[in-house]
Amino acid sequence: MRTRPPGGRSAATRDQSAGAPQGRPAARNPGAGAAQNESAGPKPSGTPEGGPTTGRSVTIMDVARRARVSKTTASDALSGSGRVSAATRARIEAAAAELGYVPNSAARHLRRGKVGTIGLYIPRQVMGLPFYMEFAFAAARRAQEHETDLTLLAPAPRAAGAPRLRADGLITIDPMPDDPVTATLLTADIPIVTVGGHRSPVAAPIGVVRGDYRGSMHRLLDHLAEAGATVPAHIATDATFQSEWAVLTRTAYEQWCDHHCVEPCVRTVAPDATPDTIGQVVRDLLADHPATDALVCAPDGTAICALNTLHSLGRRVGDDILLAACVDNASLQLCDPPITAIDLHPRDYGTVSVDLLVDFLTGAEQPPLTRPHAIDLRIRPSTSAHGR
Repeated sequence: MRTRPPGGRSAATRDQSAGAPQGRPAARNPGAGAAQNESAGPKPSGTPEGGPTTGRSVTIMDVARRARVSKTTASDALSGSGRVSAATRARIEAAAAELGYVPNSAARHLRRGKVGTIGLYIPRQVMGLPFYMEFAFAAARRAQEHETDLTLLAPAPRAAGAPRLRADGLITIDPMPDDPVTATLLTADIPIVTVGGHRSPVAAPIGVVRGDYRGSMHRLLDHLAEAGATVPAHIATDATFQSEWAVLTRTAYEQWCDHHCVEPCVRTVAPDATPDTIGQVVRDLLADHPATDALVCAPDGTAICALNTLHSLGRRVGDDILLAACVDNASLQLCDPPITAIDLHPRDYGTVSVDLLVDFLTGAEQPPLTRPHAIDLRIRPSTSAHGR
């Protein structure tokens, strides 16, 4: 252990002081002088003009000092608001990039009286289906691009009311008229965008995103007819899930059959039905209507279960019976044979829904708002009818 000599100074310090000429200050430590000279010279590029930021986050004031503007001007330039010239904005953005400035979105939302979060409500019956999960992932990514969080509302128990929500706005997908949660949310003091219309006499959403469900179903049935099908049957969603998509899809099938003088054949299953239940429905349908030569499955995932059942019955899918789905997903492309489907583009759906809500929240557009959504038909070997 080192000890300090009497007098409170180290021996090295006393020697250095004694060796210095009288009347002149002792020589400075070279390292200390270097540090002092560096501090007095130009600032390095990573240090704001107002001083170093080592040990703390870069603030908007640091950016403002570096760009030689006021704090308000710097804030307006980086948030895209206010009247800031292009040259000034570029200088501020360059300063922010040099300093590694990261905006404090929470503080910004607080100043504007916003929560900084939008909610997403998915009906309990379809919560785990591929379409809705892809929609949710895309919506979350788009919300992040808008510097907003997305909160997925947990499905409430049947007897419970609407889930508690603290958000600036809400997206609800496939709202149903008899869903008490949707009804409560629509009457709450919060802007709501629905994916698909909602038949409610009480309240209306500020915006709706919807696709041409009827037209897409007609295109699919026309394709089946061109492939040689004359007796198409339809597996629809049951009474537990009657969204606009579900209603219009079934109605379109019935209208097409009426127009083509075909006797409609409809069976229903719950959107979360088990594979065994779906398989039994397919067996019963074919037993009751043996002339069926095409099967159109509406609920997401039903077509794969139907394919397995048809194989077990010795049917040649794509040959003596055609098979198609009303909701496409990646699994349908991997089946044997791959299954024709209506592509609802769930990721685009999620992106457009968030954009519509954000446009309203930022004042870019005013209700009522409607955004059309493109839907495509993906034709695959399950409806090729090579043997006909």
